[in-house]
Amino acid sequence: MRILIIEDDRQQATNLAALLETFGHGAIYRTDSVQGLALFADEVFDLTILDMRMPGIDGLTILKRALDLKPEARIVILTAYGTIESAVEAMKRGAFDFLVKPVEKDRLQQVLDLVRNALRLSHMAGYSAPTVPDSYDAGGFIAAGPAMRRVQELIRRVATLTTTVLIQGETGTGKELVARAIHGNSPRKDKPFVAVNCANLQGALLESELFGHEKGAFTGADTRKLGKFEVASGGTLFLDEVGEIPLELQAKLLRVLQEGEIERVGGGKPVRVDVRLVSATNRDLSRMIEQGTFRQDLYYRLNVFPLRLPPLRDRRDEIPALAALMMSEFATAQGRKDLSIESAALVWLKERPWPGNIRELKNVLERAAIIDEDGIITVEDLGHDESDGHSRTAVGGLATGTGAFDSGTELTTLLVDQERQAVIRALERTQGNVVAAARELGLPRRTMYDRLKKLGVDPSRFRKSD
Repeated sequence: MRILIIEDDRQQATNLAALLETFGHGAIYRTDSVQGLALFADEVFDLTILDMRMPGIDGLTILKRALDLKPEARIVILTAYGTIESAVEAMKRGAFDFLVKPVEKDRLQQVLDLVRNALRLSHMAGYSAPTVPDSYDAGGFIAAGPAMRRVQELIRRVATLTTTVLIQGETGTGKELVARAIHGNSPRKDKPFVAVNCANLQGALLESELFGHEKGAFTGADTRKLGKFEVASGGTLFLDEVGEIPLELQAKLLRVLQEGEIERVGGGKPVRVDVRLVSATNRDLSRMIEQGTFRQDLYYRLNVFPLRLPPLRDRRDEIPALAALMMSEFATAQGRKDLSIESAALVWLKERPWPGNIRELKNVLERAAIIDEDGIITVEDLGHDESDGHSRTAVGGLATGTGAFDSGTELTTLLVDQERQAVIRALERTQGNVVAAARELGLPRRTMYDRLKKLGVDPSRFRKSD
């Protein structure tokens, strides 16, 4: 890795550079913060190590300026024991990690391993995803864009409370993942997380599933059964597709929220339950209220803290990071070495409409990983359809049947033209700003310049003249 050290103590900077070299990394240091920032802006580094205390300017200010210049940069804070609190604050503001002076060799190796893993995931997708370090585990939650960063912040705020949460979003947007993130970062994280899909069970079956039943309550009820409210007691109950609950059961659910107790089917004795309720729906509950199919009083109880998840088509910049994470999971599950995705395939992924959202993306990538033989996912891998013997490729952002290709030449020509059009559209939107266009396409700046040269695209023709 290529590493920049910004440290005003020349001796400490020299010692740290020498230590990094023993690990096989090249290190450059600057003892002046202005010079360090200038070098940071002009050149590409895999990692920057920044001292928290610099003459004339504090480390948090330098960190902010650095991340304003390069939001994707990995910056590790260097701090003394007495300023660890400041380092933690720096982490909240976007620092990748921190090191305490004097730097211990094992701790440095640990940080370098974390950076290397982050770089590996980024390179797998041909993309440097912004690092959003946080104190909580979101279970694979990717928040590389402003919309999902807002969701991430809302999760952080509500997780520590007992507030009822309603998650709204299209099918496949990750509503259960968000519910698990809320539970996993709450005081209830060591207690059960119980999920129920209300669309899979109806009527008496759903009532028994939620509230349980007593022995002999109905034919076949040979023993007492505890409902999900009791099973989840002390923890979190996630009701997915809550809009599918029939009206007669909605009244019983409302009573649980109001009174904190349930009655098993066939029983007459109330049972106290302590449950944090998180629900989700892909339906418009307000319209259902107007139609008389959903209770307004229940809606107000469920919708104390609303969370709306944007569809994947509004999160296209996050697709490379999501794909990288999924490829890593598939490689591990299949016992393979790293799976990578070629740049043309990333363009293909970012251009699709994704009506099935993240779930559809995962299905497409998993199928491609199974079909792939050389460890590099191509557009042909993504679009292959064995059911009709045809290949599909992306034209104008949609997958269309084109029939089998007699050779790779026609496919290659089509892919190059598709990539050229994607690059041109990005340059048009950014008025010829190569760095902004690269960020929009999810490509490193150096890769973007290489693609411009290969595709024969001159960015200057898109710049507006004064």
